[in-house]
Amino acid sequence: MLASLDDETVASVFVVPDKHRHQLGDRADIRAFPMRGRGIRSVLAMFRLALRTRRTELPDLIFLHSSLTLALLPVLRMIRVKVPVLYCPHGWAASRYADHSAKQRCVRWIEGRLVALADRVVNVSKGERELASQWGYRGQHLVIENAVPDRPEFELQDRFTACSEGLDLLFVGRFDRQKGVDILLRAFAVLRQTRSDIRLHLIGEAVVADRNMAQEKIDGVFVQGWVDLAEIDSWYASADALVVPSRWEGLPRVVPEALRNGTPVIVSNRSCMPDLIQDSVTGYSFPLDAQALAECLSGLTRADLARMRPACRRAYLDRFTAARLKRELW
Repeated sequence: MLASLDDETVASVFVVPDKHRHQLGDRADIRAFPMRGRGIRSVLAMFRLALRTRRTELPDLIFLHSSLTLALLPVLRMIRVKVPVLYCPHGWAASRYADHSAKQRCVRWIEGRLVALADRVVNVSKGERELASQWGYRGQHLVIENAVPDRPEFELQDRFTACSEGLDLLFVGRFDRQKGVDILLRAFAVLRQTRSDIRLHLIGEAVVADRNMAQEKIDGVFVQGWVDLAEIDSWYASADALVVPSRWEGLPRVVPEALRNGTPVIVSNRSCMPDLIQDSVTGYSFPLDAQALAECLSGLTRADLARMRPACRRAYLDRFTAARLKRELW
């Protein structure tokens, strides 16, 4: 929610799940509600806090993010909220289900109608907008690509000084089905049969999966858990490349985060991701298959990836800066 909006300043109030509060740092403008899964209790807790915050803060604009907040749209319309309401899916919910399955058809029917209740629907990538059009989603849509602030101005720590030979690859994200870490681990097990000089560092944990997909022990794989946000740029900058093997995405923040550090990105050919890199210039794309990923990784060299780093940094400055996002959004 935006409590004040004018030509000079944007004063925001964030209503977020309590388990995500730490991601925004130590701020006084955060309101957190208890979230234990995506059940009715979490939804009702979100309703209560969001509506209370609207009454106390009197926002000029309400900006809803992610599929859980879709349930707020009919409520806001029923109480005749006068301020504009934007909705940003950060990845359509229907993408989670098999194409043409009964579950996907049901979710598409609900999601495609609810989004029409927003004054504008903000798609974070061209791929998201194309999906919405293909599925017949209603409402007024626009594309504003996701972006990230530039990295802090301090010396970054080399995370792999003890590993001067070979390659250090990085994965950042949830160890869940969407992010494809299971595909990456299968590919890496194949890769290590011929490339023992390649190491894989996993940053993250399982969040929504029934099981931890990174629990199997594989030689050359190092699980770091979640790291402090103040340290994440050191990991990106130290890695030779970031691997993003997702099954579906809106526009994953890890891609611009890697590019801002000059780190090449290797992405699956799903959703919008091939459009986020320039093949052989700022990274590579591969068909979403463990064997195809293993073949892609087997041909990597440190020299080739190092030559890409200036182009990666330019790609961030040209396309993914927070300043560009602010200009387009406000």
